[in-house]
This record gives sequence, C-alpha cells and structure tokens, in this order.
Amino acid sequence: MEEEQDKTRPEPLPHDLISEILTRLPVKSLTRFRSVSTRWNSTILHPSFSKSHFHRSATAAAGASTTLLLTFINRFNSERTIFSVTIPFNQTKSLPDPTRILTIPGFKHPFVSQPLNGLICFNLGSMCVCNPSTRKFVKLPWTQPEFNAQSPACTRHRTNAFGFDPVSNAHKVLDTWITCHESEIITEHRVFTIGSGSNTWRRISGGTSYLTFNESICISGQIYFRAFRSLIASESPVLAAFDVHREEFRFFEMGDEAVFYSEESVLMEHDGCLTIVDHQGENNVLLMWILVDEDNGKWVKKRVEIPAMCSEINDRRRYRFTGTTVSGEMIFAEKSLVNPFFVLLYDIKKNEVKKVEICGLTDFDFKFGHVLMNVTSVNNT
Repeated sequence: MEEEQDKTRPEPLPHDLISEILTRLPVKSLTRFRSVSTRWNSTILHPSFSKSHFHRSATAAAGASTTLLLTFINRFNSERTIFSVTIPFNQTKSLPDPTRILTIPGFKHPFVSQPLNGLICFNLGSMCVCNPSTRKFVKLPWTQPEFNAQSPACTRHRTNAFGFDPVSNAHKVLDTWITCHESEIITEHRVFTIGSGSNTWRRISGGTSYLTFNESICISGQIYFRAFRSLIASESPVLAAFDVHREEFRFFEMGDEAVFYSEESVLMEHDGCLTIVDHQGENNVLLMWILVDEDNGKWVKKRVEIPAMCSEINDRRRYRFTGTTVSGEMIFAEKSLVNPFFVLLYDIKKNEVKKVEICGLTDFDFKFGHVLMNVTSVNNT
C-alpha cells in the first residue's frame, strides 16, 4: 500500500526551476513565500536572485504602460501636490486625465525619495511617508539635534534618506543632523521603522562624520550617497553605503575621475548596480560609471554617444534628471509647470529618447506659481 502511494506521489520540482518561477513573481508575493522554508528564504534574499528578478521585472515593464508621479510645490505657501499620470505603451502623450492624488501642506524642502514598493517619503519639516495608491500619508515625529553649539559660526544641515530592508520587509527613514562646528563635523543619525508599532526615532551610532551631497538611492537594501568626511577643501568625497537591515555605515574610496566629485552628476540604478551618470559634461555624450563589484571597488566606465535628435536631455536650463522608470529609462522633466509640459524618457540600451507630453495638468486650479520637485515612476504590476 505504501509503495503504491509512493508511486503516485509527484516528484518534487528541482530547486533551479523553483528559483526561475520565483523570479517571475511580484515583490509582495516573494515576501510571503520567504516563510515557506529556510532554503526559499535564502534563495529570495541572495544577491544573484535580486539581480535576476530586477532584469525580468524591467523586461516585463518595457512593454507595459508607464505610470509617473509628479510632485509640484507652491512657491508661495509650500503646499505639495502629487499627480499620477499614465503613458500608454509606445505613445507620445499621456492619458488626458491626470489624477490629483493629494495636496499636502508643509515646509519647503527639496527632499523627495524614490518610490519603494509604492511608498514615497518627503521632508515637511517633520518627515512624511505617503502611499499614493491609497491617498494616505503619515507624518513622523519631529527631530532636532542634540549637540548644542554656542559658536555663532556654527552651521547645521539636515539630510534624509528612504530605504527598504528586504530581510525584515520593513521600510525605514534615515534622518541625519549635521553640525559644522569650527573645523569639526558632528553627525547625529536616527532611524524610524514604518509600521513597527513604535512612534519614536532610534538614535544610532557608528560611521565617520560626514557632509553629504543632496542625494540618496536605495538598491537591494543599501542606501548610497556621496559625502565629504572633513571640511578640508582639498579632500575628495567618498561613497557611503547604509545597510538598511544592520543599520550600519560603510565608506568606500572612489576613483580619481572628476565625475565622482561633481554635484552635476547623478546616482541611479542600472542593471541592478549603483551607477554615477554625468549627462551635462560633454555635448551629446552620456558618461556612466557602474559599480560592478562593491567588495573590490571595481567600476566600469561606459560612454554613450547621444544622437543629435536626443540632445534635449543636455539642456539643463529646461530639463533635469529626476529618476528612472521601472524598465530602466532615465526620466528628464521640465523644471517648471509650463504648457505644454514634457518629460523625456531616455532608453540607455536602445540609445533612444521618447518625448512625452503630459496632458491635463494646467486644467487644475493652479498655474505657474508651482515648481516641479520630482517625477518618479511606479510599477503597474
């Protein structure tokens, strides 16, 4: 009887096949399936799986419509208004009815995070995490520096970053107060975990004091940014990485290429890797430095000749880089609300630019007192 049951029992699937199936699933499903077994958990968390999943998601998104979130700030009262627009596949105009997600009163600060699993983060004086799909947002408690400097020459800066920890499936906000006191830099780091049940910031220690660039990007559980570790003008900046799970900092020396130190260059994700891009140096040239081996500090330089018909992306007076789409296209958007309003979607691999008119924005009850803060892309799947 037992032998007959064994014969009818299906053979288990090879683990390689299971891994291939998992790469086709959305992030929310992967989070649930990590609890199936220890092996599934380690497979899903492995860096090679993350890269395979990223490539497959980007390929699937390439043939789908693109949804953009546009955030404008009112120069007079600092209100933020978020719109959602849909660009059908292979079209040069968005659908004519942008959705006004919500208007948030607040504090004029440039920080707007990349979207992480549908959530975005703002600095409104207090930090704010928003879910555009539900039109809900929550303000986090205020923070302030503890270091009390008496010198009139003392200056303070505040930087923020938003990250996702794939190990604990948690979103975290990193809040850093930087005090420049005489020739010294004092940094105070705090972390807030979204949805943890605790409504308090946690003070964390460790890492070298630094003065950061106004940038951050989260890739595979690491928040990256460039920073100066001292106020000495001749000292070169370094690459900083904050491990969202361990809540630890690491710092890496960068090469001697000028682009590593230029605040005109930008950080982005390319093929699952951190990439520094200079799109304003040479005319009609895109220079990319791709971090292919973080442990050994190996960067690969890539030079892309931009066709003359795509040269608008170099017009810094009109357009600025705001991020990437799910399929990896670079987004360049008008700096102000103008009519017509355009975004440029640059496909690095195909070396093509699609100029898309965003329709319907000026039909709302605000006009040219609003300045574009950010354009981000969210996944439709």
